[in-house]
Parts: sequence; C-alpha cells; structure tokens
Amino acid sequence: MRHKFHLLWLLISLECSSSQKPTSPMTAATVNCSNCDSNASCEEHGDLHRCVCREGFTGDGATCFDIDECSHTDLNRCHSLAICINNQGNYSCSCPKGYKGDGYHCEATTGFAEDCVGINGSRSCVDPCLSHTVLEQSWRSMSYGSGSNCDSDKIGWYRFVGRGGTRMPETCVPKRRCNTFAPMWLNGSHPTSDTGIVNRIACANWEGACCYWSIPVQVKACVGGYYVYKLDGTPTCTLSYCTDPKYIDNPCPQCNTEEECRLENGEWGCYCSTGYPSSDISSLEPQLECGANEIKVSLEKCILNQMGIHNAVVYLRDYKCAGFEEKQNRTMISVVTHTQSGQCGTQLTKNETHATYSNTLYLADGTVTREDEIKINFHCSYPLDMEISLETAIQPIVSSVNISTGAAGVFLVKMALYRDQNYTSPYEGAKAILSTEDWLYVGVMITEGDTSQFVLQMDNCFATPTENATDPLKYYIIQNRCPNTQDSTIEVPENGVGPQGQFSLQVFKFVGNHNLVYLHCEIRLCDTSTETCKPSCSKIGSRRAAEVRVDTYSLTLGPLFQRGFPSEAGSAAASHALQGACVTVLIPATMSLFLHSFT
Repeated sequence: MRHKFHLLWLLISLECSSSQKPTSPMTAATVNCSNCDSNASCEEHGDLHRCVCREGFTGDGATCFDIDECSHTDLNRCHSLAICINNQGNYSCSCPKGYKGDGYHCEATTGFAEDCVGINGSRSCVDPCLSHTVLEQSWRSMSYGSGSNCDSDKIGWYRFVGRGGTRMPETCVPKRRCNTFAPMWLNGSHPTSDTGIVNRIACANWEGACCYWSIPVQVKACVGGYYVYKLDGTPTCTLSYCTDPKYIDNPCPQCNTEEECRLENGEWGCYCSTGYPSSDISSLEPQLECGANEIKVSLEKCILNQMGIHNAVVYLRDYKCAGFEEKQNRTMISVVTHTQSGQCGTQLTKNETHATYSNTLYLADGTVTREDEIKINFHCSYPLDMEISLETAIQPIVSSVNISTGAAGVFLVKMALYRDQNYTSPYEGAKAILSTEDWLYVGVMITEGDTSQFVLQMDNCFATPTENATDPLKYYIIQNRCPNTQDSTIEVPENGVGPQGQFSLQVFKFVGNHNLVYLHCEIRLCDTSTETCKPSCSKIGSRRAAEVRVDTYSLTLGPLFQRGFPSEAGSAAASHALQGACVTVLIPATMSLFLHSFT
C-alpha cells in the first residue's frame, strides 16, 4: 500500500509540473521593444512583443528600410500615364500635363490626347498611347531600297519601333525607297508632349513631285518619348509609310570604345571612328598578355582597318593556331598559345634566372596574298621559380597526386627533385648522378587549384630502401611537420605557410645490403580559416612518433639507385661519413605514386 501511495503522489506531481506554462525566453528579450527602428512599431501578440516595420518600410523591425514603390508597377496604384514620386514610407502620383485626375486615375483633357468615336449612339474615348498597333519592319527605313509593299490596309493608330526607325521622316523621301514605289513622309513637324493630338499631312513622292499624293494623318507625342500615328490607309498602291533611321533606340549597343554607330546601306552598324589615328606597318605593335598558362597576342581591328587590312588573317608558326575576333572594350584579332615548348611552334630558351617563350605572328589581308605576310616576333619571359622551372623542364623527375576537397574543387600536387638551393633547376631525364658530398633538394607544390584558402603541409617525409612506404626501415627527414633534429644537414625552408614546401639534406645510403632509396612525403591541404597550419618546432628533444591523419596523401620519388659505396658500410649513424663516393640516382620515366587512406 505504501508503494501505491508513493506512485500516486508521483503521478500527481508530474501532472502538476507539466501543467505549468514555461516562461518564453522571447518575452523578456522583447517585452519593451527597446531595439525597434524609428520606422517600426511594437506589436503585442499574447505575452510576446515584437518590432514590426510600419507600412511603406521593410526589414526585421530592428532595422527598417524604405520601400521604393515607384521602382515597380506592382508596388503602386498610379495610373499607367501618371508620374510616380517615391517618399519615405509612401509615394504620390500625379497626372502629366494634358491629363486630369488624382494620379491614381488620369483622364485626357477633352480634345487633347484621346481619340473619340461614336458607337451605337454613345461616345467612346481611348488614349492612343495606350491602345495602338506596333509596326516593327526594318524595311520601312528611308534608306531601304525598292519593293512592292502597300499600306492601304493600315487604318488606325500605329507606333513604329525597331532598327528601321521610330518616327516618320519630316523631309521628302526619294522614290522607290522604304520597300515601295512611292514612299510616304510627314509633311510637318512632330508635336511636343504638351500639345496633344495634332493634324498633319502625309505625302507620297512620285513623278518628280514630293507630294504627288497626300492624305491626312494625326500624330501624338506620348509619355516616354515615342510617337503614335493615326493612319487612314493610302491614296493608292503601291505606297508605304516610311521611318527615319536617324531616330532609333540605341541601334548599336554592341559598339566598342573605338567604334561609332553609323547607318550604312540602310543598316546600323559599328564602324571604326573617323577620327581614329592612322597607322602603318612599321608602327604596328601587338598587345601581348603573358599569362601563367597561356600567351595571347592581339591586334586592334580598327588599326588594321586604317592600314587597309579589312579581312585580317593571323596565325602563329604553326598555322593551325589561327586568330579569332573578340570584343571587350575594343574589337581585337587575337591568337593564343600555351606556355609550353612546341605548342603552336613556340620555342623555349632558359638561362639561370628566366624562361623565355618566343613565337612569330603572321598577318595577311585575306586568305590569298601575292605579297609576303607581315611577320611580328614576340616573346614572354618568366622568372624561374620552383613551379615554372618544373614546367619548362624536359622529362623532369616528378611525382603527382590529385586531391579532391568537395566544394573547394580538385587540387594537383607535385613533388620534384632539384639540383640547387634555389629550386629552379630540376633534374631531367632518366637519372641523376650524385655523390655524398652533394645535396638533395626536394620541392612539393600545389600546381592547380584555388590556394586562397589552403596551404600545403608536409606532415611526414622519409626515405625507405624499398618502394613500400610502410617498410619498417625508415629514415625520417620530416616528422610531425618538423625536421629531424638528429640530422644537422636537414633544412626545411618552407612548410605550412603557402602553396609549396621545400626540404634538403645531404646524400646518404642505407647501411647494409641496400642499394636503393625511395623518398616518400605524406602531405595534406591545411585550411587556414579553421587551422593553425604553420608548425611550431623545437630543435631540442628526440623524435616523436609520426601522427596518422585520415586526410593525408602520399607522394613517392624513386628508386634512387646507389652504387660505388663499399659493401662494408659502418653503422647507421655513419651514413654520412662516406665522403667522395659516387651515387647514380636512377629515376624511371614512370614514377611510383601511392594514395594512402590512413585510419
């Protein structure tokens, strides 16, 4: 019975505690709305209070921004002809001159802007700026040639649009233009926007008379800068209403800075400016862009036109590398070659400091010529660094691995063997001959991928006598991102601070019956936004056990074949004591590459 009582008390206690309403953390935080914007109000919702932007503003209540109701017709109730004026938190509408109303509804003043007709005894009035038919045929241009069009069916209000022109010409048009025999033009000036509908005469040129035929038309200037015309067919056929191509809405939006928009042969087009400076072949200089992966040489089309070259054909030493036209702020004729020896006939020369790529640009006018092509030699020089020297080397000793990081993309990492401490002379070919008096210089670098977020980190670099990176016989050069302090010849100039890493040490061999050496590097991409990538190393202390990381990748160079060492080598500590012996380092054309997934 005692147990039943305790159980009943427990149930009652739970029921009572669950019936209590918890206090919302929002109530205390927002009860006084002290953080409301000046354009917001504090609204009560039960026990909760929150800031709400007033009408005409938008935001989270703590910050409110004015809504520009005039930026889009869906945000205001202004009449389509009215002028919308945005104010802080609201807007106003006003009817233009010639109209009456409150801005939300505008009506034309009688006789000013509406066309009224009688239908079944009642009078119906419509603003032709809002109700008309669009004519967009480019052949209506007065620059267009002869044709057989007839506008006898054009009865009503019309608006001209398109590349042919947006308004009728006000001067006599020569016959057999506008795709017709007798072109029609407006005998009178166009009205201004405050004069409403005006009466004019349309004339047709024929038999030497500019107004051989005539017919009344009405014209109205609309809000927005365009015109509408009330046409009543034509007096006879074949007659067409013409447009003036001088009046057109931005007919050449594609023109560049050195070009001007002109009407030639009835068509608008981009042509080199008449004031463009003249040039001759002796002063012709191409625009050269020396990029990391490609070289582009370009010539301005307008300069070539000034020289009389209107159908430019350009190509490099390899004629298959031909030019193409591109438009940016200027129209250029360009040709591209990769920064690689042999591409498009490109030649590579190197000295101790620079790699230079050179080629020749050939220029002709048309695909057939009876004169020698114009030849322009060009070159790009690049200061040698670890990566560029590797790219310019012939059959370099290199190993590589692709690393995919998901959203950041794919990275290409390479490891190579260099001859010098500047890391600008990579070993080339199938073998390298060294002695124990020489040094090994190893460079690891990110050659492809966005390095704005990642740096290269060498976690562990070591040597083994076999190709197996897990061989128990290892000699650590870098361990846990720090150099082996037991070997005074080891130097690590760069690690975990940029897109490349470097280390060097004096040549050695494994003690015993081992004539091969493989170099391995476990590397990773370190995210500078979330990690401390630069290692903190102390030269005091013994080697630590190598850490195991799941995001580590392995690169391997080898084998390095050694010969000339005496068979009775000393202890492991004496691996650097054999001075003067020769080492032949043989690197096969196909490098060993391992990708490890460590657990």
